[in-house]
Amino acid sequence: MNQQAEEILKFYERQGKPAGQEEILGALQELQQVLGCIPKEVQEETAKRLGVKPSFLSAFIKKYPGFKEVSAVHEIHVCTGPSCGSKDALKILRALEQESAQKERKEGISVKIVKGRCTRRCAKGPNIKVNGELCHHMTPEQAADLIRRL
Repeated sequence: MNQQAEEILKFYERQGKPAGQEEILGALQELQQVLGCIPKEVQEETAKRLGVKPSFLSAFIKKYPGFKEVSAVHEIHVCTGPSCGSKDALKILRALEQESAQKERKEGISVKIVKGRCTRRCAKGPNIKVNGELCHHMTPEQAADLIRRL
């Protein structure tokens, strides 16, 4: 969590526990302004600091259309055809899934992973497309690093 978000939570934490709806609303508005969204990890910390249940905070966020849990959505296509499939495409897929789950939880950045579409660049495989940009000769480590850099 960044320093501004930490300062926001410290301020509202001092207001008393459990926080009332006005304090919750104020804290969430400020957090979203600073972070661009309110990821699950931030929701959990906010609930703890304000003395409310995480499920209550999550419902509060869903009630107000201005709040969002995800700030950006990226799409990655993983070729799992015969050629790429024989070159660790499934390991790449698993690495992408694992790293994208952490990315969404910590930063609120969603990554949609689609498998099975052949890129017709079999000789350069394994191949993936990140937001339409083709990447060749991928390894599970390189794929995970791509997610971290999104």
